[in-house]
Amino acid sequence: MKIFKKKRTYIIFFVIIIFLFLIFGKKKSTVSVEVEQIKLDSIEETVNASGALEPFVDVEISSDIMGKCLKIYVKEGDFVKKGAPLLKIDDISQQARLKEAETALNYAQSNFDYVSYKFENQKKLFEQNLISKSEFTLSELEYKNSLNLLTSAKSSYDIAKDNLEKTVIRSPIDGIVTAIYVEEGENIITGTMNNAGTVLMTISNNQKLIVKANVDETSISKVKNGNIAKVVFDAFPEKTFTGKVYVKANRPKYSVSTSSLSSSSTTAVEYEVKIILDDSFENKSLVSGMSCDVDIVTLKKDSVLSIPIQSIVNRENREGVFKYSAGKIHFVPIKTGITGNLKMEIFSDSLKEGDSIITGPFISFKNLRDGLKVKVSTEKKIPYGRKR
Repeated sequence: MKIFKKKRTYIIFFVIIIFLFLIFGKKKSTVSVEVEQIKLDSIEETVNASGALEPFVDVEISSDIMGKCLKIYVKEGDFVKKGAPLLKIDDISQQARLKEAETALNYAQSNFDYVSYKFENQKKLFEQNLISKSEFTLSELEYKNSLNLLTSAKSSYDIAKDNLEKTVIRSPIDGIVTAIYVEEGENIITGTMNNAGTVLMTISNNQKLIVKANVDETSISKVKNGNIAKVVFDAFPEKTFTGKVYVKANRPKYSVSTSSLSSSSTTAVEYEVKIILDDSFENKSLVSGMSCDVDIVTLKKDSVLSIPIQSIVNRENREGVFKYSAGKIHFVPIKTGITGNLKMEIFSDSLKEGDSIITGPFISFKNLRDGLKVKVSTEKKIPYGRKR
């Protein structure tokens, strides 16, 4: 019994020794952190949107007269100058109408010349009181009728001549033939109230290119005409094209998407923004219809205190950063300004350019506290996530 009590005493003593060793004997490990200096930098606040490339001018060519397509003078991809012939329509009926109008005009002209001569003579006789007032009035009325007939005949002739000229469809702009919708021998109809008519071809002016981007309703209020835009096309991910916003839609576009996992649907509200690209030699490699990613610069500030976004932490419902100095860190509350690409503007009386702050690693932030001793890591890390 004494041996058992003695053994139990040894076991309790041994457990106490281990417990005290774990508490006081284990050396506290030092947290390893990454440090970066606060800089005065330029920050751009942007609105991101997806878009597609289109010509600045895209003209659909149609005909004002009906007829059969006799000849197409161009092919897709051809560059045409303004006024160049594109297509010929059968003009037999238009020539006949012009001849008929010309004959009517010649008759009206001859009749007017005769009636005008008579009227001048009647006028002289009336001034000499050799004819009555009624005879002169009848002559004057005949003169006016012949003048109206001549005017009408001239108008009919001009219309017939214009319709004959319209049998040759000409390009209204300098541009590239991007689409042809008819074939030689096909009948062409004109548009009516209930029929849009035959679209013959499309001419695009690729000298100026625009990007149409859809901006979310939560961000459209930030976008203004004249904002600089940076555009990256999926086909050329290594290049950044620049442009300016020149039109911002005032009417929204609605798109409805349905979840594949449920029958519920959501409606997205977006606004179309048009961006005209700056002239560049590289623009010649762009093709209408290319999709792209757009960053519209809505605000820019120069020479402001800038820190990486991942360095901002939240302690006791206060935003701040951990300032590093002489092997220790101290929590410094801050106010934030505009947000750029992976960096943010800050305001603080306790921070200045050149001060060191903790930027990572991400896993260490939850263990950081005011006054903690840390060790600066020399190993370079990739950028961490955004605000925690």
